Amino acid sequence: MNANHKVLIFTDLDGSLLDRDTFKFDKISKYIKYLISKGIFIIPNSSKTKKEIESFNIELDEDLPFIVENGAAIYNLNLINSSFPEKISLSREINEIIEIFDNKISSKYKSKCKFIKDLRSDKQSEIFGLPKDKVKLAINREYTIPLIFEGSKIQKTDLFKSVNNVGLFLQEGGRVINLCDKISKSKAMKNVVKIFKKISKEKLITIGVGDNFNDLDMLKNSDIPCLVFNDKFTMEKINIDNCLVSKNPAPEGWEEVVKLALDKIK
Repeated sequence: MNANHKVLIFTDLDGSLLDRDTFKFDKISKYIKYLISKGIFIIPNSSKTKKEIESFNIELDEDLPFIVENGAAIYNLNLINSSFPEKISLSREINEIIEIFDNKISSKYKSKCKFIKDLRSDKQSEIFGLPKDKVKLAINREYTIPLIFEGSKIQKTDLFKSVNNVGLFLQEGGRVINLCDKISKSKAMKNVVKIFKKISKEKLITIGVGDNFNDLDMLKNSDIPCLVFNDKFTMEKINIDNCLVSKNPAPEGWEEVVKLALDKIK
């Protein structure tokens, strides 16, 4: 790696770095550790909660900085540099978001929304594709409310508009829709880059790695966008000219596109 560059890899987890079905990453853990040893910063930027990403850090045995709940908050930057903040909140908290949704959204749309937190634990497990012990970490959210919508496509489009009009946002991921503040993975990423620029004399290069719709904004705003193969999500559905795409799904696809991105920098 060129000494004049500092590389920041902002990565989605589920389906990008973690296997879509098993959520494992052991096949690429050595490569991740190799990148960290070379001074490359890996920053998970995920819809996952703080507890879930802390659990990922424990499994990896590394203290990575990370972004939670689709850009709602940033943690652990102080581990990179003691002058950096430990936590940055970019979102209003969950109670305020639910109150706005309850008071300002028409009941004809609300009746079609099923909040995952209100469902039975076996149903939660089925929707998230997680065992019950891990579902508890996924449900324990500070800023976003996962839901499934049971109305028509037209009703769904109208709901998205209504939510937007009251200053909130609906983000569609692989498994659920998240009700949240007007946040995004790319806004959080830009925040991190801005902080890095305060102390870094080297050129910063951002690599964005994702696999789904809620990653597109992050990829479009990265210097080198990388898409991990997802059979439900093809290149035709996105409009990013210089996007690198893996042939394999996660986790091997993550290593594949990151190697392509790093070769491009060299």
